[in-house]
Amino acid sequence: IDDSHMEEAYELLKEYRQTKAVGMNIVSRKEIEAQYEAETRSSAVIGYAISIVIALVGILNFINSMVTAIISRKKEFAMIQSVGMTKRQLRRMLALEGLSYAGITLAVSFALGTVTVGVFVRAMVAGGYSTFRFTLLPLVICTPVLLLFAVLVPYICFRNLEKRSVVERLRMAD
Repeated sequence: IDDSHMEEAYELLKEYRQTKAVGMNIVSRKEIEAQYEAETRSSAVIGYAISIVIALVGILNFINSMVTAIISRKKEFAMIQSVGMTKRQLRRMLALEGLSYAGITLAVSFALGTVTVGVFVRAMVAGGYSTFRFTLLPLVICTPVLLLFAVLVPYICFRNLEKRSVVERLRMAD
């Protein structure tokens, strides 16, 4: 049936089902399209939920790595402060260190994400009935969050460390 007569044909079949073939099941193209769109939306929601969970795990892992690195080096920080490094210099050094970790993480994520999704996933769906749209939007959204934590976590950790004096931190045993 040509597209211009689809509605007429559907009405004709609907009338036929009501009068002559009561138990006959008729499925229209519109119903199939609506079902496909609903399935596509549910798949997208599941995909976004999984992406959010993975992003949260990644950000929490990044925070944990930063906190562990700072706490394990507290005696080192006390030593370099005892020979003349100021609190401001130490804070700046930790912030730059956090930003470098974030930069490396983002560079690897963008590169691997582009190659993995752009090549492998596109190859898996090629020739199928679905369309494929590649987007880096989730990674772009995570970028400012990761950069914020790269600066904020060292600042908060150092504030907790500097509650004790340099002498107390030098005397502490690991």
